Amino acid sequence: MVNLLAGVVTAILWVACAPEPTSPQHPFAAAASGPRFVDRTDDSGLSFEHVSGSPEQRYILESMAAGAAFFDADGDEDLDLFVVNSSRVPGPPAGVSNRLFENVPTDAGTRAFVDRTAQSGLLRGGWGMGCAVGDTDNDGDVDLYVTYWGANVLYENQGDGHFRDITTTAAAGDRGWGTSAVFVDLDDDGFLDLFVANYLDFDLGNPPGGGLPCSGWRGLDVYCGPHGMHPQANVLYHNEGGNRFADWSVRAGVGNDLQASLGVVTGDFDGDGDADVYVANDGYPNTLYINDGDGHLTEAGALMGAAYSEDGRAQAGMGVAAGDYDGDGDLDLLITHFSDDVNTLYQNQGDGRFRDHTAASGLSLSVRPFLAWGTCFFDADNDGWLDLFVANGHIYPQVDTHPSGYRYAQRNLLFRNVHGHFTEIGLDAGLTREQVSRGTAFGDYDDDGDVDLVVVNVNDQLQLLHNLGTKANHWLGVRLLSRFGGRDAIGARAQLAAGGQLQSRQVQTSSGYLSQSDPRLLFGLGLQSQVDSLVVHWPGGRRQVLRDLEVDRYHVIHEGQSTTVFGVQRQDPVQATAAPAQPAAAVASEHAYRPPAGWTTQQHYEAAVQLHRQGRFEEASAALGWIVERDPGYLPAHYSLAVNLFSGMGRVMEARHVLEATVQLDSTRTEVYRLLGVVYLNQNEPHLATTVLERAVALTPGSWEDISWLGLAYLRLGNLARAEQAFLDAARLAPWKPQPHLHLADLYERRSDSGRAAAHRRDFERLRPAEDAVDRDLRQVREFPMDARVRYSLGLDYLAQGRHRDAAGTFEAALQIDSTMAAAYHGLGAAHHLQGDAAAAIPFYLRATQLDSTRLTALADLARACFEQRRFEQALWAYGRALTLDPSRLDLRSRRGYVLALAGHMDEGLLELERVLAADGRRIDTRQSLAEVYTAA
Repeated sequence: MVNLLAGVVTAILWVACAPEPTSPQHPFAAAASGPRFVDRTDDSGLSFEHVSGSPEQRYILESMAAGAAFFDADGDEDLDLFVVNSSRVPGPPAGVSNRLFENVPTDAGTRAFVDRTAQSGLLRGGWGMGCAVGDTDNDGDVDLYVTYWGANVLYENQGDGHFRDITTTAAAGDRGWGTSAVFVDLDDDGFLDLFVANYLDFDLGNPPGGGLPCSGWRGLDVYCGPHGMHPQANVLYHNEGGNRFADWSVRAGVGNDLQASLGVVTGDFDGDGDADVYVANDGYPNTLYINDGDGHLTEAGALMGAAYSEDGRAQAGMGVAAGDYDGDGDLDLLITHFSDDVNTLYQNQGDGRFRDHTAASGLSLSVRPFLAWGTCFFDADNDGWLDLFVANGHIYPQVDTHPSGYRYAQRNLLFRNVHGHFTEIGLDAGLTREQVSRGTAFGDYDDDGDVDLVVVNVNDQLQLLHNLGTKANHWLGVRLLSRFGGRDAIGARAQLAAGGQLQSRQVQTSSGYLSQSDPRLLFGLGLQSQVDSLVVHWPGGRRQVLRDLEVDRYHVIHEGQSTTVFGVQRQDPVQATAAPAQPAAAVASEHAYRPPAGWTTQQHYEAAVQLHRQGRFEEASAALGWIVERDPGYLPAHYSLAVNLFSGMGRVMEARHVLEATVQLDSTRTEVYRLLGVVYLNQNEPHLATTVLERAVALTPGSWEDISWLGLAYLRLGNLARAEQAFLDAARLAPWKPQPHLHLADLYERRSDSGRAAAHRRDFERLRPAEDAVDRDLRQVREFPMDARVRYSLGLDYLAQGRHRDAAGTFEAALQIDSTMAAAYHGLGAAHHLQGDAAAAIPFYLRATQLDSTRLTALADLARACFEQRRFEQALWAYGRALTLDPSRLDLRSRRGYVLALAGHMDEGLLELERVLAADGRRIDTRQSLAEVYTAA
């Protein structure tokens, strides 16, 4: 029977294993109404159309840009806006440039923007990507760094909104493919250092695939990459003072890491008082650089639990946000990802160790069709809890032609946080427009006490989303000014106590994707109209306590001063009316299944399976539903319908209902119980998951996968003893699988057993590369099922994992496609040989050498197999042929000498062994062989 589950387990292993988030004991009350946004782009003066490549997006370079930054460019205390632009092939249209917009008052009492690019000195073209802002020379104004595909640029602010290019004298113009960047003082010397994330090696003159389309995502002809492209190293510039920088990349510990980086955020993740750096990587493990206090960074992403998804996968990291979403005083992390996946939430455990909390927080639902980029934690409705915005948009325009229902232009998402649990409310909040979004800047541009958004859209107008606010809720805004360098006190931490609730914020300008946001801290107070205290932890370790702060306005706090300077206080006099939320579109009737006449149930089912494999999930559901309705006893359709709903469409509750009905029809199907357990875990119901997964294990006791899932359920319940035994059993049954070791490392860390935790984490790191290689080759096999080379590569990966039987079957499949493939015969021989059957291996080795007489390794393996079977003359023949190809191989000469002696050619064998020792007297194997021969003689 066709099994739709193949590949599904790895596609849905984003279930988190942490308990429900804790909440403060006495959260204050807040208005019940949610946030609302209105598009004010047209009347704001923000006339900007992003340019990046052609409509068909022929190159990966065209699909990745761009970002924006809210910052005070001219020193007038208002948030101005800088927007990055890109280019086209072979060159940009006239007038395409990055843009600087000044924030100015209007006669109506509102705020608007005026284009000041020409006067600012920022008029510049090129393949712009992202930007970073910070006071690099401590002169009181904010400087600007812009990343490019090509040389990056550092601009010094002259204090009046005019900027001067100082890249050459500053020595900070890295020439890689720069993406996100951030200013941060890593060595606590009072000067902002600069971390630059780099992506991939890309040559527009010699692009991947020669610039021709590749058969890629879901079989569409799209641009080639990023698979097969080489990642670049990130760069760390140390600020030497006087706007001069030194490349500390290697010295600081980041220059040798190659990970295709896109997003970067800083913060004190481990609570030791200095700034750490977190980097989101595309297809590589994310990196967490822990600062030792003097600017040296130690990569600890895997050790601290923030490098992989909960099941040990390296995901396609795009953007990253840091914020205290659960109100426990430390910085948590949110990473945005590609479609067919979820955005991952890592919950900080208080000491810089993280756990995947995606499912328990409600973020595992309703995001699979979206390809996510810019993001930020911010309190959209001022209720005291950090909400979450995610900008979406696909990278392939061709996706619109695919019947999967996925779209190039996508709506952006807003998740409302209610005591640590998120619910998507974007449509109700007015986020109805579909666009191809990338970077997003967050800031209260009109100083009315709520956060507004600017979204950059590929080859489209940018969008200003004005927050209408929740008028009943109070707020407090804070701008921190350090006296020892870094005008905006980047890295400072503030804790606000009000109404029995404690909120924590850190000053960070970098957030999301390629963008920079308002450096001020904004605290939502709900209905609470008084603040008990504000405690500021300044860079360098100084602590300051302030009381009696007036709410509903911004305060400027100078380090060390007992009083505050009131910032501007404005309320928008124009009460705009948000567009009514549009309901989600219903499933179109075009997806209704139209069955061909005369088909059997099996034929209908196989057609539905093909629809699923093609990504045509709506049609697959219609076909499978049709089968279930007309032939309810055909159980494979029930299960496959649940798989399609869950893994293909993200309709978790519907999948649950189908599975619960299916187990009533047949209680003997392991895969049904397994998937139902996964669904329960996805919905954070570990008690139910434990029951059904125990049934799955009882039905198939030898399944490492079911046992590992059961271990996760026990872990979610806090039953560490049973979880430990389950993970140990899973590791025993599948010693090549890295996932059980990752779970065991987490479990032992919870027990404070650092020794065993470290050992299992090392096992995970050792096994993970081979597992990644298998996953890649399995995808290639699904895409190119008749390519013998792909199956041969998969067979080699299985050999590396010790899965010798799987390797043998894969090599046999390759030979069914190409019976003349010498490498596959060699691999098949090795698979039998490694299982201890040298006799079975010999014919395959021999066939490999007949098809390719230059295959030295096959001759060497043939010789060894013949020796093990005491077929000494055949072994000598094979060694002789191998040494004809490469006479310098001392290892083969040593083995040949030993075989000569055993075969009765004692003098010749001794002479050969002695010659090997004369060439290399350090060879222990040769000495042992020589000793055995002398003893026997």
